[in-house]
Amino acid sequence: MFGMGSMDPSSMAQMLTSAERTPLDSLLRGQQSELASQKDAYNKIKTKLQGLQDSIKALTDGAGLQSQSATTSAEGYVSATVNSGAVNGDYQLYVKQLAQADQQALALADDWTAPSQGQLDISLDGNTMSLDLSTLAPGSGLSELRDAINQATDNSGVTASLIRADGQTQLLLTSAKTGASQAMSISLSGGNGEAAYTDLNAALSTKKQLSQAQDAQIELGGAGGLQLSSSTNTFDGQIDGLSLTVNKVHAQDGAGAYVDAPLTLSVATDQEAIESSLEGIVSAYNALVSEVELQTRSKDGKTAALSGDSMSRGLLGRLRGTLSNPSGDIGLSELGIKTDRYGKLSLDTAAMAKLQQDKPGALETALTGTDGLLTRLEADTKPYLDRNGILVQRDRSLQAGLDRITDRQESLDTRMNKVYQRYLGQFTRMNTLAQQMQQTMSMF
Repeated sequence: MFGMGSMDPSSMAQMLTSAERTPLDSLLRGQQSELASQKDAYNKIKTKLQGLQDSIKALTDGAGLQSQSATTSAEGYVSATVNSGAVNGDYQLYVKQLAQADQQALALADDWTAPSQGQLDISLDGNTMSLDLSTLAPGSGLSELRDAINQATDNSGVTASLIRADGQTQLLLTSAKTGASQAMSISLSGGNGEAAYTDLNAALSTKKQLSQAQDAQIELGGAGGLQLSSSTNTFDGQIDGLSLTVNKVHAQDGAGAYVDAPLTLSVATDQEAIESSLEGIVSAYNALVSEVELQTRSKDGKTAALSGDSMSRGLLGRLRGTLSNPSGDIGLSELGIKTDRYGKLSLDTAAMAKLQQDKPGALETALTGTDGLLTRLEADTKPYLDRNGILVQRDRSLQAGLDRITDRQESLDTRMNKVYQRYLGQFTRMNTLAQQMQQTMSMF
């Protein structure tokens, strides 16, 4: 029997409940472990793929793959950006003048008030702003005149401000843009002899030219060479492949001759920068290949988390397909990129340098152009990494599976608690009955 009075109902109920739930717990733990391992494996692949995408974006979305750089013989005069199409070589130049905005100051008394009649016209770059002074509120002073100019609907680029200096208030008018075409013409008409009108007219006739509207100018080839002009301090497109920004003029003597030797601007291939940029991409790509192999290939009797997973293999197949089909008529080996039998990449710097020497600008076009190799590789990563991309959806699906297992575990806990309570009740009654039988038998 059960020991007649020595039976522990709680232990017996626990033992039978455990025997019933153990295989179910084992099944759920196995499913949970499998899904968690797959989720972790996909996240590791996603991290490596994100690293590859980021390293490519640094080139395709940033300054691009700069195979050339520009240096100057002296600091401070010119900064240069090299774009596609630049030719290696040296340029001699002088910075003759910087671009300036037009700026004029009109001196008026602090207590000046606007006249009841008159029209102030300010012309700039072929456009005229006409301000009817009679529209100003009676008693309006310099602040109201300033605001009326700034807020005029036909203002084509004039900014008014008030400057107080030497005991006077100056109405400062400044063109918003630089360049010779931005010279202002200011006139006043339609007055009726009021003192305020006369004062404003006198201020116009004695206005101070604080800054003369002018273009920036460079003399290319030295003094007396080709003169390049720009309405701003940036010269963009006037020399193929170069964008220049001038920052300081070269000093001239009283006769207008330059004091120093011309500035030398040198454009040359920046091989070290190219190799550094591409090494990062090669390293990120190889890390992705290694991670996919690690998560999908079973070895040493251990089954990989993603063994037989077609999605991971398909990702590598897609990237390798793009690598095997570079754009244009330039092959992968000519670009200086080699692949080994394991699908890993390496750089052939000698081949890369030869391409840059033979075809300047071809490397950037072949790698980061509209149909460039890196541009297409980046496009290959997007379906996997976008907000609702393949890897994101796979992660959500696995998390949903883990959540379902958690729900099933909670449901199992509830059900097994009821089973335990049922067994406990049964064995408690049996134990009570056994004790009663033992007491009865002790009477005989």
